[in-house]
Amino acid sequence: MKLKQQLIRFFFALVLLGSLALQSFHGLEHLEKQFAEKACAHKQLNSSELTHQHKGFEQCFVCAISFQSGIVSEQFQFQIATTPEVVAPYFFNFPRVISFSGSSYSLRGPPHYNV
Repeated sequence: MKLKQQLIRFFFALVLLGSLALQSFHGLEHLEKQFAEKACAHKQLNSSELTHQHKGFEQCFVCAISFQSGIVSEQFQFQIATTPEVVAPYFFNFPRVISFSGSSYSLRGPPHYNV
């Protein structure tokens, strides 16, 4: 059983480290793509001339991964409802005194009082 738990923990540790490494290597892929593009010098004769387009960085969902705490920062206020105090109209009168004279090992358990 312990070996099974250790294998599961090791597997999840590898998954976590793999996800962190994947994000880092994917960021290097973006740098490689940026360095592979040709640099161009623009010499426009007029403002209506359009020879080519430059793409901006697209939103990459792999790079957008971030670890955050799961606790919501909103503050909640709970209002506790007040209940009226109820006084129970019970009176416990013991008409006789209950006495216990010693113990017997054959009597196991708490004493039982008939009220």
